[in-house]
Amino acid sequence: MRFLLFIVGLIVGLVGGAALLAYAYQAAGLYPPDDATIKFIARERGWLKDEA
Repeated sequence: MRFLLFIVGLIVGLVGGAALLAYAYQAAGLYPPDDATIKFIARERGWLKDEA
């Protein structure tokens, strides 16, 4: 019984910790940008040429 409670607590702790870490990253602005943001920055800096 103790082992089962340990496993349940471990899973809840890992999920909760991951959610808290993801929230902290977003609040600090450190989350990775999506593909559209990367392309926009590349176009602004002249690294990506628009192909018509």
